[in-house]
Amino acid sequence: MIKLPPWAIQEENYQPNRDRDYFISRSLLRVMTVLLAIRQQAGHSLPRYISASSALCFLFFWLLLCVTAHTSAFLLCELALTLVLLCLLPGRMLWPAVQASLAAAFFSLLLILPAIALGSGALVLLLPAKTFLSVAALSILRSLLPWNELTAALRRFHVPQTVIFLLDTTLRYIILLGEIARDMLTALKLRSIGKNRHKQRAAGGILGTMFLRSKEMSETMYEAMICRGFTGEYLPARQQSFRPGDNLLLLIHLLYLYLFLRLEAIL
Repeated sequence: MIKLPPWAIQEENYQPNRDRDYFISRSLLRVMTVLLAIRQQAGHSLPRYISASSALCFLFFWLLLCVTAHTSAFLLCELALTLVLLCLLPGRMLWPAVQASLAAAFFSLLLILPAIALGSGALVLLLPAKTFLSVAALSILRSLLPWNELTAALRRFHVPQTVIFLLDTTLRYIILLGEIARDMLTALKLRSIGKNRHKQRAAGGILGTMFLRSKEMSETMYEAMICRGFTGEYLPARQQSFRPGDNLLLLIHLLYLYLFLRLEAIL
């Protein structure tokens, strides 16, 4: 019978020192939030009776009238339609849109406080309202229009194909690299035991690996494009035709143009 030494039969009770993993948890939460927002936004689209190109045209018209308005009466008219559209959004998309709009309006209010103190007039008070309306309109369209339909609609406005290709490719790589960063942060969090006094090394390793993976993926995509005979022409998957709901947007165009001309004392 072999007799074991005392150190071999002693029960181990190792308790690693506690360390704050706030950086890892916060970074992982941010990555997951971005990926979730992109995936939710891709899963929703405008009603089938409204085309994406008409929605973009309406957004440009809306922002142009909002920026050039000089009276609060017209801005109240735009606010009425904005509130109606916000009420039609689902709850999970309503709060982010309202939160972003209020934050932008509050920031613009802070910027104009010195101008108000110096007595620049009442027109500067319209800036927070215009900021709220503009950001709310962009948030509503972003919530309802997927990125693939956006890039397809931009082609109808004769946007250069290189710009559309860069937008589409950038969004795809944000998703791919975000998934890689999520997996790396999860692995780092699971393997972090004890107290790490060199957190910057872990962050540097993740950033370096992300850079190498992005370089490798870009080279792979370039080689695939060359092998498949890519000539620089970037065409949408399908042509967007005129839909019945576009007539409603056209009527709203004309109504707000009339209101703008009347309330701004142009007519």
